[in-house]
Amino acid sequence: MSRLEIRLFGGCEVRVAERTVHAFESKKVRGLLAYLATRRQRPESRESLANLLWAEKSDEAARRNLRQALHNLRTALEPHLEGQEVVEVHGTDLRLAPQLDCWLDVEQFEAAMRNGITDSGVDSYQLAIATRLYAGDFLAGFAINDSPPFEEWQLAEQERLREAAIEAFKSLITASLDRGEHRIGIQHARRLLAIDPLSESVHRMLMRLYALSGQRSRALAQFEKLRSLLASELAVEPMPETVELHQSILTADSVAAAEQEEEPVAPLVPLVGRGQEFAALQHCWTQAQQGRGRLTLVRGPAGVGKSRLVRSLVDAATSRRTALVLQGHASAGGPVVGYGILADVVANALLELLPDDGEPSLLDALPSRTRHDLTTLCPDLEELTAAGEARTADEAGSSERIAESLLEFLDLLAQSAPAGGSSMPVVVILDDLRWADHASLELLAELAARAPGRKLWLVACLTDNGDQPELPAGATEEQLVLEPLSGRDIDEIAASLVEGVATGELSAFLRERSAGMPLLVTELINFLWDEGLLEPREAGRWSLAGETATLSPPADLLGVVQLRLRRLPTSTRRLLALAAVLGQRFDATLLQRVDGEHMRVVEICLETALERWLVRHCQNSWTPHRPESDLALWAKGARRGTFEFAHEAIREAILRDINPIRKRALHAAVAARLAEVRRDELETVSEEMAFHLLEAGEWERALPCLERAAQRAAAVRAGGVERWYLERVLAVLERLLPEAGGGARRRELDEIRQRIERRLAAAPDGPAA
Repeated sequence: MSRLEIRLFGGCEVRVAERTVHAFESKKVRGLLAYLATRRQRPESRESLANLLWAEKSDEAARRNLRQALHNLRTALEPHLEGQEVVEVHGTDLRLAPQLDCWLDVEQFEAAMRNGITDSGVDSYQLAIATRLYAGDFLAGFAINDSPPFEEWQLAEQERLREAAIEAFKSLITASLDRGEHRIGIQHARRLLAIDPLSESVHRMLMRLYALSGQRSRALAQFEKLRSLLASELAVEPMPETVELHQSILTADSVAAAEQEEEPVAPLVPLVGRGQEFAALQHCWTQAQQGRGRLTLVRGPAGVGKSRLVRSLVDAATSRRTALVLQGHASAGGPVVGYGILADVVANALLELLPDDGEPSLLDALPSRTRHDLTTLCPDLEELTAAGEARTADEAGSSERIAESLLEFLDLLAQSAPAGGSSMPVVVILDDLRWADHASLELLAELAARAPGRKLWLVACLTDNGDQPELPAGATEEQLVLEPLSGRDIDEIAASLVEGVATGELSAFLRERSAGMPLLVTELINFLWDEGLLEPREAGRWSLAGETATLSPPADLLGVVQLRLRRLPTSTRRLLALAAVLGQRFDATLLQRVDGEHMRVVEICLETALERWLVRHCQNSWTPHRPESDLALWAKGARRGTFEFAHEAIREAILRDINPIRKRALHAAVAARLAEVRRDELETVSEEMAFHLLEAGEWERALPCLERAAQRAAAVRAGGVERWYLERVLAVLERLLPEAGGGARRRELDEIRQRIERRLAAAPDGPAA
């Protein structure tokens, strides 16, 4: 039997069999249905209904209009309700039929409120149901202007239900404060401010919650927001108790507050179902520590948990044995750079070698040739070569020689352990080989061939997507293939979060929608948190605050991530859009400079993204030389430095949602800021400039950048990358030549084309990736 669903919070929507009904001939018919639905337990006289909606008409006209409205109500609904009667008539009285299968959000809200606030106390579960149902004011945006009695009833109901919702939210906030669940309280307070933005007491609640959860800067920012709002809307200053709270937060010992352990915003999903794989990686690590170096390839479909497994193993391993761990990362939708993923490794390693307080760099111990080859891998580090030792294309080493130089460099790092210690094992994590250029893959094969006999473990992640890069011989000897989680694994995840009946419900929800993919499991759990359906309890446990069976999130990872992103504040979405344009990794300072926003605003937005596990601090290395000051700074709430999206699907979801015109404008803004910030070293950012200018459609400015990028690829013998850039130059010329007309500009472009065609004919064959 089909059910009639009527939603009156936030508007007026009528659905039957999950389809919206549009066959009402007027707003007054909808108004009649809304009135009858909210008063379905009591009959209404025809006279009172006629006066409610047609008070300006004569009695006869009002009764005629009521009869027509009732007829329209029946014909619009009953054909879809499998014979159910909509309106029951008894003489001159009528009402919505009691036996009608009808679901009304207002009715459900009021029942939850009755069960949520009783003489025995507050039931947060029921109040959470009530607050979820409250999607906005009663009949928001719905008006019947020529019916004052109806308007009076609507406004009275609006006020009554709004007050009930405010009471529910305040009770939830108080309960959250009492239990120390400050993050949940913050969520309730934010929603309450959307209902009652001028409530100073709610602003104080939110300030206090921010401060107690360790977010002192947010608490102070909330006070400034309140003060601005009161000045613009009411022309008054905050109340003395609000000023006093602000002052207490301002003068509080921020270090002591920061040292308190902060409750995570969303549950930490345990690593399960990977016992055998973890043991296999542990064996590889043990072998590398004993001088039997190797390359291990961890592969599987996107979202199967490759990176997390490797990071978890490395975290565990390095907590028991001092080691140097370096990372290189390749991603889609960014600049194409010769040896890009291994250049990232060198750049991260060099962070460990930069002179400190005038001390000599370890690089001084390397021969000139080795420094040349390091510069080949990382061309933006030209300052590493001594004066008069400029590198040329003819002097560029082969992949074999570059591999030897890189190993010599890593050996030097390994030997820089504290005095009295033996050389450190070195772990190089490469993620994700799917996007690595061909030159990087060739170099990786050379490194793998030379790893035996060294305390070196090369561990690379590769996403299987049916279009795999061709890995050179010797690079695929040791592979570990990850499969989706089993149903039992998902049961274990559910049991680690919730208890009792909720375990089965959560497990069923995750099983049905995740296909066993760990990343989708995690995002679905984050989605439940976003929706307020997961509430933290004591000792890190959680409870389900609603029925998951009624939810219908998207069936794919990108869809779930997009839904989560759309729940973010507008300012955070805007900033993350810019970050996604910058790349999978982005620098907070550059982000602020391109955005033009105050750094505090950027920090607040980053804090929001960090809380929701959308971004994380970029950890490029684990080493005994790592300065702890950065970690201490992060713990105190500073949101500076380099960040990365928690996984590539987040960046992809953001980019898909950006309007193409806006995306081009963002790329143009990034290119302009790069040209300004790096104006003295534009040569070293040729690839970045070329990428952003191409995406911005600024062909004229992209042309010289593309040429320089091709020259840089040629200098390091990355033939496939060189060809890729030369082909892009020709594609840009095809756009510019038709608009050049005749004269000098046409001759100049023709000369460039001829030069590029000659270079392309002479360039080595080979794919860029």
